[in-house]
Amino acid sequence: MKKKFPAVLASGLLCGALSCGAGMAVYGGQLTFEDGRLICVEEDGSRRTGWYQDEEENWYYFNEEGYVWVGWYLVDGNWYYSRMDSGKMVADRTVVLDGGIYWFDKNGVSTRLPADYTGWMKDDVHWMFRLPDGTFLTNDWREMDGYWYYFDETGHAKTGLLDLDGVLYYFRENGTMVQNERVKIGEDTYDFDENGAGTYFWPYKPITVIPPEEEKTELHRAVDQMCDQILAGITTPTMTKRQKAEAIYAWIRRNFRYAGSSTSRDWVTEAYQGMRRRHGDCYTYFSVSQALLTRCGIQCMEVIRSTDNHHYWNLVNCGDGWYHFDATPRRLGGYFCLWTDAQMAAYSSTTDNCFVFDRSLYPATPVN
Repeated sequence: MKKKFPAVLASGLLCGALSCGAGMAVYGGQLTFEDGRLICVEEDGSRRTGWYQDEEENWYYFNEEGYVWVGWYLVDGNWYYSRMDSGKMVADRTVVLDGGIYWFDKNGVSTRLPADYTGWMKDDVHWMFRLPDGTFLTNDWREMDGYWYYFDETGHAKTGLLDLDGVLYYFRENGTMVQNERVKIGEDTYDFDENGAGTYFWPYKPITVIPPEEEKTELHRAVDQMCDQILAGITTPTMTKRQKAEAIYAWIRRNFRYAGSSTSRDWVTEAYQGMRRRHGDCYTYFSVSQALLTRCGIQCMEVIRSTDNHHYWNLVNCGDGWYHFDATPRRLGGYFCLWTDAQMAAYSSTTDNCFVFDRSLYPATPVN
């Protein structure tokens, strides 16, 4: 059955699509309400008539009395539709209206589609894919024209970053899945492989990887037991990670002395030897610190002095950004617990560049 449109809207008062009425500017004016109806007030206080586009590029049409048109209207043989609630003209989407399916092109011109229309439709935000029976794809992956899409339980094609069963995917604004591409999302960067699976891109030295319990060596398990005994005496469950880091720093400073050298460049092995002997060099202090810190769930990474590669310390993340953590004592003293880059640089400049490191290899600390 042919759609019957309200005859009162089929008026010759409207100008052509997306052109100005009565020579008036398209932009400018202030949208407001009068008696519950939308009007546009010009700078001189008069009411706008004709077409108007707001800052978000939505189109409206105001009749000769200055009120916004809503519903269907006919212009130069073409049917347009403005939303009943807002007066915004519908454009560039397929929607269901009054029991029919209509395609509106980018200029707002409508075309009625058959009842069994199969294809893309869009609400105010999301794209959907309609099936011949009137239902929509839901909870489903679908490849179309060489692109993959994922439709959620509401039938919306997902956009943005999405975690599905522990795998990260990223969908563009049009719903297409990103593949074989590195994408910056907010402050973070991700790499997406040929299957669309994404991994966080870390441009710095690797964060210390702690293997699952079943993959740890017997030595690593022994180190964990030693750490647990120490931590039970200096930390409590109510302490924050920062407080635990400070407690670990204080314990190492009280119980270790700088003497001799390290026995290994494997941090697990050196942590074991260090906690047994309670002395060692900077790598020993680094290793014991790393063992205790990571046992508390604090992320760590190794920092090496760039001038001679002969001094080691930790960069740690307690959940509030990365900070330097160096428990190794110095002849001139100093408390190097959770220091910023600026603090390390200031101290280093007065003590023979003792903390010079390649900043490109490490995430920047917060600016205090």
